[in-house]
Amino acid sequence: MNFRKPNEDLFDSSRMSFGEHLEELRHVLVRSLIGVAIASVFGFYFADRVVEILKKPLVEAILKFDLEDASDDLVERYGFVPPEYLPWMQQDQRIPKQVQISPAELALALQTVIPDFAEKVNLDPFGFRANHFQTDQLTDLCKRLTEPTESDPQAAEKIAAIRECLSDADRQTLLSVASQEATSPEDLMQVVSVFNHLTKTQAIHQSAAFDDLLELDKSEGLWAMLEPPQAKPLATIREQLKKEYDPILSQRLNRALITYVFSEQMPPFKADLVPIEIWENGEFEPLALGVAEPFTVWLKAGLFTALILSGPWIFFQIWSFVASGLYPHEQKHIHVFLPISILLFVSGVLLAFYFVFQPVLGFLFSFNRSMGIAPEMRINDWLSFVMFLPLGFGLAFQLPLVMLFMNRIGLFTIENYLSKWRVAVLVIFVLAMFLTPADPISMLLLAIPLTFLYFLGVAMCKWMPHNENPFGDEASAGV
Repeated sequence: MNFRKPNEDLFDSSRMSFGEHLEELRHVLVRSLIGVAIASVFGFYFADRVVEILKKPLVEAILKFDLEDASDDLVERYGFVPPEYLPWMQQDQRIPKQVQISPAELALALQTVIPDFAEKVNLDPFGFRANHFQTDQLTDLCKRLTEPTESDPQAAEKIAAIRECLSDADRQTLLSVASQEATSPEDLMQVVSVFNHLTKTQAIHQSAAFDDLLELDKSEGLWAMLEPPQAKPLATIREQLKKEYDPILSQRLNRALITYVFSEQMPPFKADLVPIEIWENGEFEPLALGVAEPFTVWLKAGLFTALILSGPWIFFQIWSFVASGLYPHEQKHIHVFLPISILLFVSGVLLAFYFVFQPVLGFLFSFNRSMGIAPEMRINDWLSFVMFLPLGFGLAFQLPLVMLFMNRIGLFTIENYLSKWRVAVLVIFVLAMFLTPADPISMLLLAIPLTFLYFLGVAMCKWMPHNENPFGDEASAGV
């Protein structure tokens, strides 16, 4: 009995022509798109929840950045992180930040809910305090206010208007301090009390001696940085007081006038600010900078979900297309390759999502810290990043399966793989560079697993069972 040799056209009838390949490709594409369309229904329905899931790595990375930044600030301020802060930071994920507040404004705010708050705590919101005076200038200040020796007529007129508002007891206090060569803390507090009495005197800001000061041009003095109508705030306050008297406004205006007149002996006029620690919730929400951006984000999330859900169906169509051009004895590989292909794809996606995002974001945010730039992420940019990286990992993880397939159809041998492994590793690193964002961490986190997967592919080629000879023993023998 004669048998044809295995290399003859025994399987001609099972092979497809070029036109048939194109027709099969069209069917595969149509079926794949139908699968994506069906998956899109679920993808768009769950898009909101998918966005919440995809935001999680970014939110955790920014929270970690903020906590580390806050720890650095605390160490710089105190030399250590206060131990009582640690439970709030580590367990409750709250971030301490130091801000400055105005005690005067705080007192006014509390007055709205606690009547007579300032009186109860003995706080004069817009009065003078010890830090408003230079102790080495205290004697000269008292002399200027009690002794009419000013050489400048305008300054003398203003000081005289203030002096007329002094009570006899306050005048004696100032004369006593002016006669001393060295002042004590008790003297300072007495002077503070005298000046606070002056701030509550309406006659000071009503005096014509201050008309020129109240009408300062915007290019002069305290108001050089302001524009009209803010260029004349003191005049604005006085006009308001003429319409309706307000003790707070009156005190604020008097303090500004007195400070300006005695600017040589008193620090520059500015609000009192005290540092205070506040605690912010560590929750972060990415930004949307355009009106249509939330819709774009929803659309991307829906499509991303659809691609993930339809992934197994798309892989099935791809391998079906490959199988249609193979011999019957080669098509059985597809039944093994398909589940392995899906498993590898899912493994790559999960690796990127759970193990790659955090170190990549940590590396990128380290540049924010070194350059003093706070990370303010747009949700659209983040979603593009978070969609690109897992899909790149999932596709790249098909490497051992592709190697096994090419080995089984005779394109490459195990010896080829082993002899060219250095070139293969180089190619892997180059591909990883294109399949990941522009940072070395994500490239390494893809290239290193792919290098191991390359050798796993070699092992699969060696140890996975080969097919039986489809021609039978007689055909092999050429009987």
